[in-house]
Amino acid sequence: MRTIFPSLPLLILLFFALVANGQQGQERIAILNTVDDSRPELDFTELTYLTNRLREIAVKMLPENKYFVMTSQSIVEMLGPERKEECKNKCLLDMGKAISADYIGQARLGRLGGNYAISMELYNVVRGNLIGSFTGNAKDVFGLVAVINENTPQMFGKMPGVSAGSKAAPSIPVAGGISGVQSTGGDYEFEGGKSYLASIATEPEGAVVSFNGVPDSRCAKTPCKLVLGEGNVRIVAALDQYERADTTVFIKQNNQSISIRLKANFGVLEIKPAYSDGIGKNEQWSLSINDKVASSWENRLSPGKYKVELSHRCYEALSFDAGINKDKHEVFDIATYIKLKKGGLVLNAERNGEPISEPVFVNGKQAGETPFSGSVPVCADIELGKSREKVDVKLKHNEKVEHTVKSSGGVSGGYLTDSRDGKRYKVVTIGNQTWMAENLNYNASGSKCYDNKESNCQKYGRLYDWNTAKTACPKGWHLPTKDEYSKLDNFVGGGKTAGKFLKSASGWINNGNGNDKFGFSALPGGFGSSGGSFDYVGGNGYWWSAEYYRFNAYYRNMGYHEYVHYADADKDRLYSVRCLQD
Repeated sequence: MRTIFPSLPLLILLFFALVANGQQGQERIAILNTVDDSRPELDFTELTYLTNRLREIAVKMLPENKYFVMTSQSIVEMLGPERKEECKNKCLLDMGKAISADYIGQARLGRLGGNYAISMELYNVVRGNLIGSFTGNAKDVFGLVAVINENTPQMFGKMPGVSAGSKAAPSIPVAGGISGVQSTGGDYEFEGGKSYLASIATEPEGAVVSFNGVPDSRCAKTPCKLVLGEGNVRIVAALDQYERADTTVFIKQNNQSISIRLKANFGVLEIKPAYSDGIGKNEQWSLSINDKVASSWENRLSPGKYKVELSHRCYEALSFDAGINKDKHEVFDIATYIKLKKGGLVLNAERNGEPISEPVFVNGKQAGETPFSGSVPVCADIELGKSREKVDVKLKHNEKVEHTVKSSGGVSGGYLTDSRDGKRYKVVTIGNQTWMAENLNYNASGSKCYDNKESNCQKYGRLYDWNTAKTACPKGWHLPTKDEYSKLDNFVGGGKTAGKFLKSASGWINNGNGNDKFGFSALPGGFGSSGGSFDYVGGNGYWWSAEYYRFNAYYRNMGYHEYVHYADADKDRLYSVRCLQD
């Protein structure tokens, strides 16, 4: 008897026939990999998770006897290595035909405002029509999963033989009556894996973490706690300006602590601000790095090259390139390169229309006399005269400014008229000094009348704290120094008898009147305290000088005796002021 063996081609045909017979009656469903057109894109792990979720819902919903969901591997093998699973609309139909699918679908991601947008379409390959679709948007991958969970069952529910949310089951006739009753016995044995509570921390804090390639909304940033299954868990932690940490941890006990130290991936640029002689110290330098304003003098920067710019109203601008390397600390000290902005100043002084020579002070140091011309810092304080009267002049960078200081007050017929309030004061020339022959009565903030009575101001003048007294005199006049008071005393016979010749001939109690030989007419205006009390009017006179020692300032005192006395007192005390012409 002759045995006949089939040929090899015939065996191959038989194999595919058997395979086809094994899926006879089933229609093939192809869910292609999810495509991300957004910026920034989701990573491969997140996209795979979304695709797998779509396939899981299809497997659960579609009846097994009617539909067969193709695996990712089978789709790749049938497409071949040169063709990618990225397509739209009609192209999807062509791809479905290429892999012999009856239905094909794919989800695509994009950006809508600040959110991710997802769109899903499912086509009948044979007929070429759209079976179902859905769209939605979410802030992150967890929200996208929620959109898929909510909408995918309704889409697959539109397929033949399927109702949304449930499988279609065939109707099978059964025999009537009750039979085959059995009772099971034995204890239930739980075969599920154990889970434990774990605490996740990173140093520094705030890292974004994922577990086995999937983020978990309960642990969006460290530190955090969550439940993990027993066994190895791959944890990835990422934080800006730090290297990404990728570690595998074995979860084996409850309340397990997991700490991950992140390696720095930055350098530090430090700027040390400086000011020349304190000029402009009340204003901060402005700092920008790569055209972005920086508010800190120490900035962490990723490795690379940076353009740094510094500016200040009082100083020439500075700029430089900074090369930043990992774990390196670069320092820029402004003091090494600082340069003041300067302008030209031509300064003159006049009294009663005639030019006069007065000392000129620039930032507290004498720079010359009027007429003055020279280069000065644009933020400099300009003062004129022995009384250091501040000159109100606006200097300009790299430009010349001309300014003349004119004395607005003047002596005419033995009187001074204060242009600020129109008050007239007697004046007297003693030696080569010209003095007010009355106490100052200019109503400045920081001054009071004795006992807060206006009548006392009319008689004795106002009482001033020292800081107010320094600038209370009219232009062209100033608060005297101790040396200028001593010059007056020496001219009238010396400090031991000066009180006798300078005090007024009346108004002093306890036989304290003087003979007012030189017309100075010193009156006993008393003093006031910072607490609001007043004392010694009629018995003593106190006058501020322009000098001070630490927290106190010097004053001049006259009483019932003939001599004058110098001492120092708290600057908050309220004393009289006599002005001396510049």
